[in-house]
Amino acid sequence: MIMRVPLLLLIALLVTGCAGLQREEAPQPLPDDISELQRWQARGRLAVSAAGQGGSGSFEWLQRRDESDIQIRGPVGIGGVRLQLSGPGAQPDLVLETSDGHKVESDAAWAELQARLGAAVPAGHLRYWLLGLAAPGDHQWLEPTSPGVVSLAQDGWRIDYQRFTDEPGLRVPLRMNASSGDARVRIIIDRWRLGQ
Repeated sequence: MIMRVPLLLLIALLVTGCAGLQREEAPQPLPDDISELQRWQARGRLAVSAAGQGGSGSFEWLQRRDESDIQIRGPVGIGGVRLQLSGPGAQPDLVLETSDGHKVESDAAWAELQARLGAAVPAGHLRYWLLGLAAPGDHQWLEPTSPGVVSLAQDGWRIDYQRFTDEPGLRVPLRMNASSGDARVRIIIDRWRLGQ
């Protein structure tokens, strides 16, 4: 009987400990149309310049339906920040948290993001643009200015897609430039995880 109690206690502790573990969601099947993709992750590098300032850094993007979680690290000119967007439209709910723990929300977050970047950012469109899609609303696909470059104009921004994946499955961008006024953003995506 003495040996059974510690054994039962050990089993109970193991079961309790495992209850706190979270399982990763299984990858969803990839749709035929990329606009129907609900979950994805991207990791890469970016360079930003505006109003005589600029810098470069890295980013990680996690998209789950209408919720975006974006980590930007390095001296990008906007500093290390975490952006959390939720909801549809060009200006969804935004929470901006700086690397020193300062957090702002709603209109104050939008004003802070614009001040750091030096240009108005339709952040709700970024999840579409990153996938190589136009966001809902007015837009125009432009005539190619050089071979292999696909260009989109929307909300005062021009996005030039310079390179796409050539793997089987969904075609997504690997390299793009975006510009609005004197603001310039260059994005290189090192890793895509689609449907996860």
